[in-house]
Amino acid sequence: MKKTQNVLFFILCGALSAVLLTCASTGGGQGDGFGPGVPYVGDWFTFTDENDKGSSTVRMEEIEVDGMKAYRFTGNVTTAFQYGFIGWFAEPDAATKELLKHARAISFQYIGDGQRMTVKYRISNVRDHAHFEYHFVGEAGEKDRVEVPVNFFQQPAWGTPVRMNKNNVEDISFQTHESWRRTPNNNPFTITIWDLRVHP
Repeated sequence: MKKTQNVLFFILCGALSAVLLTCASTGGGQGDGFGPGVPYVGDWFTFTDENDKGSSTVRMEEIEVDGMKAYRFTGNVTTAFQYGFIGWFAEPDAATKELLKHARAISFQYIGDGQRMTVKYRISNVRDHAHFEYHFVGEAGEKDRVEVPVNFFQQPAWGTPVRMNKNNVEDISFQTHESWRRTPNNNPFTITIWDLRVHP
């Protein structure tokens, strides 16, 4: 009887985890889970592996989606640097940075190309680039929404573990996820992101 109860417990835990991950990755509307949130205000920037002698490229274009300002990112990831990468981040204004210190979740809408991407909650006491991250992927060309509870962000296994101190938050950033694993010099990508919000 005890063994049966243990198996049932693990099945129920697995089902609950699946539901939680589905809710976090798809959201479904402005009011899901954590309320409507507050628009994230900040300036957007891109970065590449150039400082690591890489040759990956990224281009940012400001467009409009659903009447809102959106940012389309296109480019290519190469392996001139062994772990080629590109990314982009939204440097928050003072008010948004203060909101991030008390955030329960962040959300955004996007149209991807079917490739896995990563959103990161960056804090200054991470010294080895192993920032707290959450992976997401959707159907190519389809609108989708991600709502991520802050406690779902986890450091990658290769980094030095640190405590997530939200008082040390820097920004929300995005990055391609292991594109370099596919082919050496031809890993194109495209993704459009808009309606980035903080949920205090």
